[in-house]
Amino acid sequence: MRLGFILKDFLHFLRHPTYLLSEVPVRVRVVFGLFLILSIFRIAAIVADVWLIRPLAKVLSDQELARQTVYSTSFVELVVGSLVMAPLVEELAYRWGLRFSPARTAVSVGLIVFYWLPFGGTYSTNILNVLDQPGFYLMVTMAAVAGLTMFALLSVPLLEASVSRRWHRYFGSIFYITSLLFGLMHIFNVADLTLSVWLLAPFITVQQIVFGLFNGYVRMRFGFVHAVLQHALFNLIPLMLLYV
Repeated sequence: MRLGFILKDFLHFLRHPTYLLSEVPVRVRVVFGLFLILSIFRIAAIVADVWLIRPLAKVLSDQELARQTVYSTSFVELVVGSLVMAPLVEELAYRWGLRFSPARTAVSVGLIVFYWLPFGGTYSTNILNVLDQPGFYLMVTMAAVAGLTMFALLSVPLLEASVSRRWHRYFGSIFYITSLLFGLMHIFNVADLTLSVWLLAPFITVQQIVFGLFNGYVRMRFGFVHAVLQHALFNLIPLMLLYV
């Protein structure tokens, strides 16, 4: 699949997000093409982040945007967390439910609730080391209750049919909201969440917001597996740079 087609298709999708039904089998050429297009947008976002957003954030908040403590200490744990756990669980949260069904939507809602509980967004890559963190199992319980409640409600035939119709009608809004929530979730990676940092959150998390938009498109146009693969590749570059 040619890069020009993917780029034009993506930009057209952003203008008019649609509930596409086609999915593409996993092929190296397609995966590589999607990654190249993603890299173009990511490079632009990195340039904006380094030369504009972070200097501006430092001036306005009078602080460096230091990251939260990383619990994983071993290379293997970091690789498993960054390239397996985070891509799979975060895509289940923010992209799997884009195609409406009671089960998919319930899983996505439950996981989004978990991620938006205090510092839930920092747990994906450190899941093996946060099991004994204060409040972790309470967060899991709250997320499970939210997901199961949503599943029970959507399993009512009349309600399911009504939500399904509106899901298709307002899919564009759902697409942008989930992409924004995915990006903003990563503000929890900042160690000191002051009011200034929160106000600048859409700019601080610009890389993740751009990625959320792109991977939402990938999930709808190419399928969920492609979205997980692109997420893993997105995480691979900073992981490699960390050990260079």
